[in-house]
Amino acid sequence: MKKDAKNQSNLLVELFQKKPLGAAGLIIMILFLLVAIFADVLAPYPMQSDMMQMDFLNTLIKSSPEHLLGTDSLGQDVLSYLIYGCRTSVILAIFCTVLSTIISVAIGLASAVLGGWFDLIVQRIVDGFQCIPGVLITMILMSIAGKGLPQLIIAIAIPGGIGGARVMRSAAFAVKDSGYVRMSKLLGSKSSWRAIKHILPNIMPLIIINMAGALSGVIMVEASMNFLGYGVKVGTPSWGYMITYQGRANMYTAPWLALYPGLCIMLLVFASNMFGDSVRDLLDPRLKGGVGSYNGNKIASIAKKIAAKREKLAQKA
Repeated sequence: MKKDAKNQSNLLVELFQKKPLGAAGLIIMILFLLVAIFADVLAPYPMQSDMMQMDFLNTLIKSSPEHLLGTDSLGQDVLSYLIYGCRTSVILAIFCTVLSTIISVAIGLASAVLGGWFDLIVQRIVDGFQCIPGVLITMILMSIAGKGLPQLIIAIAIPGGIGGARVMRSAAFAVKDSGYVRMSKLLGSKSSWRAIKHILPNIMPLIIINMAGALSGVIMVEASMNFLGYGVKVGTPSWGYMITYQGRANMYTAPWLALYPGLCIMLLVFASNMFGDSVRDLLDPRLKGGVGSYNGNKIASIAKKIAAKREKLAQKA
């Protein structure tokens, strides 16, 4: 446990020292998370029976002391709507990412460990799912299950989890063929034991990288589903919902109704992408300057050392 905590602290130190954009992305994501947690405290106007407080006498106000970011066509405070919409987007992003990762890891590990006919059948099913656009699958699932945040989480997580199973399967196969896993099999260990004890810990960096990168995709899909009318229920604050039902209808008369939620989506997607790329660079051995590094200067220096050693051996001979 101490070793794991030390590795995590070292990763954070490297993130802030070597990857300032990734560190900034992490800070932004933490800020959004805090806004989502304390939305009831931060919002100027509270939610009332799953609806924002409406003021039909003050609609489409650009800015005022009472409404810093203005109001929409229903008189709802835009700043409060954005804050509560942050809660919806953050909850959706976290649950979708965790659920899709669990699905990917479960399918990938089972295919790699069991192999044979099971792997063949499962991968053909995965191939079939990948032939269909993920957005289309999500729309079909939402049409069957109906609108709502839980339904949207499941509808986004299932295609994402099945699509990411191939990556987990490839990583699990690479670890499965290592010597210590084979030795564990010769000693009579069960498939489930090898998967949990040996394979899963060794593909954990890849799992973390995929989770960090999937956050931005989930946010974009959520906004797209709301824009297409397959998102959350009417009255649930959401950035995508606001762009669809307020921003698009008042694009010329009140452009801020689309601008503010669009900026929030852009900022959160940018932060998650920067954080995901930075974590990948720090955890991937090929990007850290090892022998298998992608760094051309590192490869050139290794080649020079090898050439120098060969010249010395030739001179001695």
